[in-house]
Amino acid sequence: MKISIVIPVYNTENYIGNCIKSALNQSYEDIEILVVNDGSTDSTGSILEKYKDRIKIFNKKNEGTASALNTGIKNMAGEWFKWLSADDLLKPDAIEKLVSEIKKLGDDAQNCIFYSNHDLIDENGHQIAVYEEPNYNSFEPFERNVILLDHYYGNGTTSMMHKSIFDECGMFDETLEYKDDYEFWLRCCILFHYKLHLIDENLAQYRIHASQLTKKRYGDSLEQIDFIRSKIIKQLSPVLQAKYRDALKKYQKQKPLKIKIRRKIRDVMFSLLPKNIFSRILQIYMERKKIKN
Repeated sequence: MKISIVIPVYNTENYIGNCIKSALNQSYEDIEILVVNDGSTDSTGSILEKYKDRIKIFNKKNEGTASALNTGIKNMAGEWFKWLSADDLLKPDAIEKLVSEIKKLGDDAQNCIFYSNHDLIDENGHQIAVYEEPNYNSFEPFERNVILLDHYYGNGTTSMMHKSIFDECGMFDETLEYKDDYEFWLRCCILFHYKLHLIDENLAQYRIHASQLTKKRYGDSLEQIDFIRSKIIKQLSPVLQAKYRDALKKYQKQKPLKIKIRRKIRDVMFSLLPKNIFSRILQIYMERKKIKN
């Protein structure tokens, strides 16, 4: 079972080397690594050249993460697509454990988008927290989809899926500046009946750093999420649209008040923060021994 690890990269000279090493150092051997350089203007290109004998490099003009992912997908030789962001890291046994779960599920595995728990790390690779993803594996499809409409889960850098999903559901949406992963999850799960499936293991390290967390991006992401939800729901029949909208309202009303207040404070706080302290405050917000959704 060949696994294709696709790494989209744009100006991450400080992290791409370690990212590639984490992919090369997997205990599972039948892998290929495709790095798509999305028009980087820093030293990323020269760093990639150091690994040219062990990875496949694709250079293209800057068109965004979705475009870079799609370039990797179109050129992959493996049966399974593994996304890895250029500033993140894989645990050494990540692919091995993903493959093990695939074998356990058998034919049903091709209907899944797999995701896992992960560490949160800072610019220097120091652990901030452990993020335990929600486990909805036993939920009915409609219930899982309502929860997904309410909030994103299943970190892209932990995800893996069979290549046939792109033939049925299409590729990542290159028209979106942010949240292309969320749009893809919703499209696959709601329109094509795939399911997000948790592997209850810690398989990756997700990095939080200043260059990725800007006030503009955070605000734009919130607006993009609303747009994406509406876009997906509008593709359903009128009956299903009403069913999902009613169920979503009911789900949101049932949330504990403390969660509603906490999220509202978070959103207002981030909209008012000075740019120079935005990313550090977000780290503090997330710094707990364990973070649960």
